[in-house]
Amino acid sequence: MKKNKFITKLLLSCLTLSAGLLLSDHAFATSTEATTQDNLIHDYSKKLAQLKQTKQTFSEQKLENKNQLSSIEKKIQKIQIDLDQLEKIESIGEISETEDYNNDKASILSVQLPSIKMKDDSVTEKKEQLEGLKQKQVSLTLATKSISKQVSETVEQETQLSEKIAQVSKQKTEQAKQTDIRSAIVAAAKTHLGKPYVYGAAGPDAFDCSGLVQVAFASAGRSIGRTTVDQETAGATISVAEAQAGDLVFWGNHGGTYHVGISTGDGSYIHAPVPGDVVQVATVASYAPDFAVNIL
Repeated sequence: MKKNKFITKLLLSCLTLSAGLLLSDHAFATSTEATTQDNLIHDYSKKLAQLKQTKQTFSEQKLENKNQLSSIEKKIQKIQIDLDQLEKIESIGEISETEDYNNDKASILSVQLPSIKMKDDSVTEKKEQLEGLKQKQVSLTLATKSISKQVSETVEQETQLSEKIAQVSKQKTEQAKQTDIRSAIVAAAKTHLGKPYVYGAAGPDAFDCSGLVQVAFASAGRSIGRTTVDQETAGATISVAEAQAGDLVFWGNHGGTYHVGISTGDGSYIHAPVPGDVVQVATVASYAPDFAVNIL
């Protein structure tokens, strides 16, 4: 009974963890900005530690069951040997023994074994013991099979969680790289603030709008086209409100853009506006772009 309760608790524990994994899948797919990658990694790692502990508990119980089964098997073998011996004695029944022959006439003594009744009781007792051990053997075998299944499922869940942790960690690394690149693009553009706008110029002392973009990207190790039309096809179109630092903002229609700037990610952008003006920071509210492009 105790073992059944123990196994039931373990099964419930696994079901709880499985439900947690399903919830984690949902969170992974719909995580909000408030749920950071660090939080995901922490949650997954915590669940992974729980799974490892559960697997260890299962493994220990499985080993204990195997030891008990081995002990039961030895007891069954011993009782079976005893039963075989007792049944042989029972089958003899009455032992006849010839002792003396007087005057060519044999005197046959019939000796009734005094312990036969006791041995009958022993046979019954040992058969009951054997039946009890066999029932326990069946119960333990089923429990061990159930635990083995749970161990396999736990290992599979561990693998899934480990893959999730690796995936999120990889995304975190990639995002960090992108953040560095985005910051580098914006920082490069800012080094040219105050330099004059000159049509067709791409530095180092003067720029037009697309020339500023090309030079800023090159400084961050990224290659991009020279004209606004080339640059608008360098990534996926997004709304201006979605633009992050390093994304590009455009004026005009697709295929016919006439101006470009570099988003700073806070509702502002850096651009080289028009002849007679200089490279500067402007806000979306003061001069609104028509669309943006995510280039990373």
